[in-house]
Amino acid sequence: MIQRITDRIWLIEGGKGGRYPYSHSLYVRDGGGALFDCGSDLEEILRLKREGGLRVVVMTHYHEDHYSFLHLLPDVEVWASEEDAAALESFDVLLDRYGAAGTEWEAFFRKLLSETFSYSPRKVARRLVDGERLRFGNTEAVAVIAPGHTPGHLCPLFPSEGVLFLADYDLTGFGPWYGDKPGNIEAFRRSANRLAEIGAGVHVVSHMTPVHPGNIGPKMAAYLSVIDCREAALRAFLEAPRTRGEIIGRRIVYGEGHPGPWFDYGEWSLLSKHLEGMLARGEAAFEGDRYVSIR
Repeated sequence: MIQRITDRIWLIEGGKGGRYPYSHSLYVRDGGGALFDCGSDLEEILRLKREGGLRVVVMTHYHEDHYSFLHLLPDVEVWASEEDAAALESFDVLLDRYGAAGTEWEAFFRKLLSETFSYSPRKVARRLVDGERLRFGNTEAVAVIAPGHTPGHLCPLFPSEGVLFLADYDLTGFGPWYGDKPGNIEAFRRSANRLAEIGAGVHVVSHMTPVHPGNIGPKMAAYLSVIDCREAALRAFLEAPRTRGEIIGRRIVYGEGHPGPWFDYGEWSLLSKHLEGMLARGEAAFEGDRYVSIR
């Protein structure tokens, strides 16, 4: 489904209401057509390409639910941030960014990303940096690089339209993802607060409710509070010494009823970031093969 945000900026709603494995996309109806991310609705993307044109796909970052239809657009130029471009160009780099390379999850991710999401390396024709101005006909965007989710997560700001695409700073109840190998909790917080302070009139996100008008400060604060809730639950669980397997099995992030390698990976990827911080601050210790919190 298409939703017109402004005359020139349209939202392509992702399947399942933008729930994973789909994500919402933006389409700029100017300058030959520009698509921001391509994991939304293939039928609508191809229709817009036929009817309005499609000159470039701008990837906000390299995650699978955002690139899933990119392989079906081989004739379209790809742009991405300087920091994230390498993962779109190399499967080995992508696996390393996920933190899956060399782990028990590597085979699972090789199959998932290549077969289910059809990863195909693409040359990134233009590598974007923070503050760079992009022109699509008469429509201008400013590249806002927001590290933490991925190293070069791109949030395009359209100043004259009053629109900011937050992409995976998505304000959902699940909370933030900072579990990639280069992911960082404090960088995520800084980026999220910077995005909220830009003060755009309309904010568009990649998942669930797509459009958030006006001040998003309270929504962003609630979104970031999930980080603290996860850490508090982890600290309480570690009042008794726990192994890595026990931490994963507790399902602090996803809750009960989510078996399998995807959720094992997700639990450890996120909670290991908390453990790193707790160990560095002297709030936890690693004894033998167990972690324990220190009051």
